[in-house]
Amino acid sequence: MEKFRTHLADPEAARALVGEIRHRNVGRLKENLEELEKRLVEAGTQVLWARDAAEARELVAGIARSVSARTAVASKTMVGEEIGLEEALREVPCRLLQTDLGERIVQLAGQSPSHITAPCLHMDAAQVGEILKREAGMAHAQDAEDMCRFVAAALRPEFLSAQIAFSGANMAIVETGELVIVENEGNGRAGFSLAPVHVALVGIEKVVRSRQEAACVLSLLPGGATGQDATVYASFIPAEPEAGRKRFVIFVDNGRSDVFAAGPHRELLRCIRCGACLNVCPVYERVSGHAYSWTYSGPIGIALAPFMGPPVARCTDTDLCTLCGACTEVCPAHIPLDRLIALARRTSNSLRPKAEQKKAQRMARWYARAMSGPGAFGLSHLGHRLATRFRKTLSRIESAAGWGEERAAPKPARRLFRSMFRQGRRKGRWPL
Repeated sequence: MEKFRTHLADPEAARALVGEIRHRNVGRLKENLEELEKRLVEAGTQVLWARDAAEARELVAGIARSVSARTAVASKTMVGEEIGLEEALREVPCRLLQTDLGERIVQLAGQSPSHITAPCLHMDAAQVGEILKREAGMAHAQDAEDMCRFVAAALRPEFLSAQIAFSGANMAIVETGELVIVENEGNGRAGFSLAPVHVALVGIEKVVRSRQEAACVLSLLPGGATGQDATVYASFIPAEPEAGRKRFVIFVDNGRSDVFAAGPHRELLRCIRCGACLNVCPVYERVSGHAYSWTYSGPIGIALAPFMGPPVARCTDTDLCTLCGACTEVCPAHIPLDRLIALARRTSNSLRPKAEQKKAQRMARWYARAMSGPGAFGLSHLGHRLATRFRKTLSRIESAAGWGEERAAPKPARRLFRSMFRQGRRKGRWPL
């Protein structure tokens, strides 16, 4: 801890220390998990293990049936999105309400989150207001503060009546058995404090040894996520449940062991799920999170996709990267994401059908020729010039190809920068 205090003023030193902490704990993952399980069980928490999403759904449904749950609330759980928590409870049947504001909005809209920490980042206030009018009966939904108050008032009785509260965990501390949850709204704390049963869905990589190590990680996590020095709430949930209440901790693997066994890709398990890499990714900025084929979008989702993602994500999501390296520069856990994405592309290409591999190779050769000289590069703009003249035809081609289903494709510019630059140079506007 003293080392951390000494270097806190140096962001690079702090990142290196957090990276070292995460690397050390992932390296001894088996021992950490065994010790953590022992501590939790001794304290009265029931520990369950899920090898994949299907097994996690079965465990969740079993718990809900055992307590005859009809209503559940959830907060701060990307693992819940990963395994299909809402679908699992629907079969019980048990109604699940997402209580984080962004998660509640996308749930009402029938969508999935588009960002790890900001689920409705793809919507503006007018769109959110329209959803609240249509799905929740709010009148005159225009002011952001009024919308927040409306959702909070609607959720308050749900907290009081829910039989189960689901949450995730930012970290699990081995030495104390505590679960750490950070948030800005307090919904997670309201859920596990009020419901008679608390179920925590925890990825097996989320372990740290001590409170001191947790504090080191927490010093960088809010900044990477939202630019805050600290979140409004940081809950350290004791290993021992309160009297009269039950707690279950479900440790979810779901491909994480494959990542652990995949040589250098093991470094991806150091991720603290802050979303910093998404916030700086130029591809994510243009295509939004719904262009990715699974729960985790952006650079971290691309790198994990060949090992944890569904079949579609394993074969396609690695294309959504320019390898600019911005994600590596900002990652608080010091993960070399650009290098790991390049390695993931090799794995992804090997999983594709032979016909798709040959098609990708042809496209790569064409692109290499187009970039080989100024003449070839200028010729490659023929498609751009045709697109500006035949916009309606281009729109029909995009629709037939499935482009623009999640986000409108940008219209091609009327003039290329090359032509504008040449004109400006002829008029003496440019020194070159």
